[in-house]
Amino acid sequence: MTNAVENFWDSLSKDEADYVQAIMDKLKDRPWSAPVVAGIRDNGGIVQANKDRMFELRFGYALDQVGIVPQYEIPGEGQSTIDFGFTSGGQRWCVEMVRLGETQAVKDATGSSVDADGVPWTGRTLRTGAEDPKQSLEGETLKAVERICQKCESKGRPHKFPAPDGAYHAMLVDFRTFMNGGDIYDRIHVALGAAAVAPQYRLFWNQRPITGVFCNETNVRGAAQVRERVHFLGFVCERVYGHGEFAAATQFIANPHLFADAPAARAAMATWPLQPTHLINGGD
Repeated sequence: MTNAVENFWDSLSKDEADYVQAIMDKLKDRPWSAPVVAGIRDNGGIVQANKDRMFELRFGYALDQVGIVPQYEIPGEGQSTIDFGFTSGGQRWCVEMVRLGETQAVKDATGSSVDADGVPWTGRTLRTGAEDPKQSLEGETLKAVERICQKCESKGRPHKFPAPDGAYHAMLVDFRTFMNGGDIYDRIHVALGAAAVAPQYRLFWNQRPITGVFCNETNVRGAAQVRERVHFLGFVCERVYGHGEFAAATQFIANPHLFADAPAARAAMATWPLQPTHLINGGD
């Protein structure tokens, strides 16, 4: 196989592009959305390179649709900012958006070719035991944990979220590029580690179980800060774009270090503005 076209799998669909354009038109007079829209327009418009900003815009629009007026880039820890702040159900929320773009290992595992009939095709192979171990589900899981955690640390100090002070802290992760969106076991594994899934779904690296974002054993940069400061991870896997789609596309996992039990996590999640919610470890 030859190298695939850059970003083939992480492409910008016409449905996504059309929806974002419609949102930009609707939100042109909203103070919170002005810097997001300006960032898109100043960096090439509705193109693949702006998918992180489009992710932010869709979330902000979802809030707008249920009557929530968010603040954009609120003060965070130190000199950092957090993407969104708002109040819902009398409860303050701080939300950071995390887009997991394609890793280099995934790009290297992707190739294009032409079959015997002259039909071009593109394929991707991520497998356990690959010659390059990074080109595997295990490697991608480790990288996802690392990328989420590192959002909360900079130069050896806490970053983004302050210590909990009454607000709920959430990270919304654009999970579309992880194994084409992955499944519920992938989300549990990334958040809670191998011990939280059935034996047949457990992943290992160097014969050791791969731990998750909220696991005490995880020691990558930022992991301690996530455990201490982030209440929820929301895994977002959008397939369609329209009214109510953001809530339907999101599955949450609560940080077991910050809630006494599942009912406490469910009570917190009840104040999230985009309902109904799916809290994977909510004990439902």
